[in-house]
Amino acid sequence: MKINHIILASAFAFGSIALTSCNETPAPPAVVDNTPAILKGDAALKVDGAASKLNWKGDMLGLYSHEGLINITNGSIMLKDGKINGGNFTVDMNSIQPTDNGYDEADHSKANFIGHLSSNDFFDIANNPTATFAVNSVTNNVGKGTLTLRGISNEESIEDVTITPEGDNAVRITGTVKFDRKKYNVSFDMPVKDKVLSNDITLKVDLLAKK
Repeated sequence: MKINHIILASAFAFGSIALTSCNETPAPPAVVDNTPAILKGDAALKVDGAASKLNWKGDMLGLYSHEGLINITNGSIMLKDGKINGGNFTVDMNSIQPTDNGYDEADHSKANFIGHLSSNDFFDIANNPTATFAVNSVTNNVGKGTLTLRGISNEESIEDVTITPEGDNAVRITGTVKFDRKKYNVSFDMPVKDKVLSNDITLKVDLLAKK
């Protein structure tokens, strides 16, 4: 009789354990945070001019366009939790380099074009060897900043701002600025009526910023 009681008690206990085990909710998997360290908290970064670039483009409406590169020399970027919180960069105006093929060696050579861009008709580089852009704010991939060109400053928008981490210690920042050259006294107009130089100049910014 006692043996039967022991068997029944053991069976009841085993059943209770099995029932309890079946009703247990499994623990949720641990959350793994793969966010790069550079996108956490505050980060003060230096712009690597050698690894950054600025593309420019101007249009002769209905005819052709010229485009090229210009060097970024230095700058800084402030991040807060992966978002741009301020910054600036400096451009070497003496480094203008056309990359399109719209030139000839007769009357419209690449060297002549660079000389014209350097003159008072355009950027007056002898008196204004650098230009700067100061980032004021960025919200939803659209930024506001201050462009200083020929000693004149105006607020401009930065469109399509992206921030891409490159490891834990660097980010690649890109964006596009389109500005009206005449706001900066870049007032040259073609003397021929059927050739109209667009007032808009487009800059594609590509910055590498590091800790």
